[in-house]
Amino acid sequence: MTEGINKILLLTRAKDWRLSFVPFIIGCVYLWLWWFKIQLSPASLGLFVASFITTFGFAALGYFVNEFFDMEVDTRAGKINKLKILPPVYRLALFLVCAVITFLPWVWLPKNNITYILIVIEVALFLLYSLPFPRLKNVPLISGFIDSAYAYVVPLVLSFYTYSLFAGNTNLSLIYLLAPALFLIGFRNITIHHVNDIFKDMRSGAKTLPQQIGVNGTNVLIMTLLVAEIVLVIIWSAVVAIHQPVFLIWTGIYLCAIAYRYRLLAPQFRAEYLSIEPIRHLTDIIYQYVFPATMLLLAVTIDYKWLVLVPFHFAALLTKGMQVVAFQTVRSKTHALYHSTLRGVVDPIKISGNYMVYFSFRLIGINLRKENTSAINAIKKRLGIK
Repeated sequence: MTEGINKILLLTRAKDWRLSFVPFIIGCVYLWLWWFKIQLSPASLGLFVASFITTFGFAALGYFVNEFFDMEVDTRAGKINKLKILPPVYRLALFLVCAVITFLPWVWLPKNNITYILIVIEVALFLLYSLPFPRLKNVPLISGFIDSAYAYVVPLVLSFYTYSLFAGNTNLSLIYLLAPALFLIGFRNITIHHVNDIFKDMRSGAKTLPQQIGVNGTNVLIMTLLVAEIVLVIIWSAVVAIHQPVFLIWTGIYLCAIAYRYRLLAPQFRAEYLSIEPIRHLTDIIYQYVFPATMLLLAVTIDYKWLVLVPFHFAALLTKGMQVVAFQTVRSKTHALYHSTLRGVVDPIKISGNYMVYFSFRLIGINLRKENTSAINAIKKRLGIK
């Protein structure tokens, strides 16, 4: 079964989405647990599992549709398209698996007509983006809007609305500022993707925004998107913290992480090459790792039993490298805590025992400290034993 899942992940280019935007969406799910004060129960745990499965399903389905309609284009561009090497029957089987993973969880998930509309919008955006006609993927600017919408904005609204139905509170105020921020994040990421693929896109005849506006224009665009997204996330975080002061935990962590990342990347920052410099990814690691972990922590403050999600989070949302670092950190901290605790217990016992021996010998006229000897040596001396 594990081998089959790995093949599905490989064929749907999971490395492009499993650790990029999926962790952020799951982080938002943790946020909904905290915001709606959802306690752990069989129903809420089932809700989480089903929403996680459909999140992976939508991501895999979107990439399948894109890869399927890109087979010929990728061949012209010299790109590797894994679907092209599959026989048609296997492609059909893979599509059915992706469709089942995407839509079956909605048998159990809360839903109404608005839910159906959001799902239809998501699938429609997949098709509008990828179909040979209208093939909006090849329309500069519009393609960025569509990619940002189906990768970030619609999944955000759909997941929030699903949890709001579960909680019986459909007030959308929490995401009024978060949705635009996610749109900017998505637009920046698709622009970076177009920069990375610019030569392959030119060979295939695809037209993208970086080609159209040039190097300087792309530099300015990415910088503008980056600054705007940071400002929006900070404003959103502050607004949420006004209503729930504990959210200042995230606000403080976000500001510190931004400052740390900038200090780390600034020495190699060259403005004229911004579109290919690491600083273009200034915030990505924060959204992929720091945000989900902090939101899970907030969920635990509502109900400590949500700690049950920690092993899942560790296995599904961290890279192998991050898992090793986390494991080694926990092991070293546990080792240090064990020894400090042991020392805290043993040392007082040892000291108390030494004092008892010392005063016991004083009662029989022997001063171990003055003689600078141990109890055993003092006894040997009195008995004439060498």
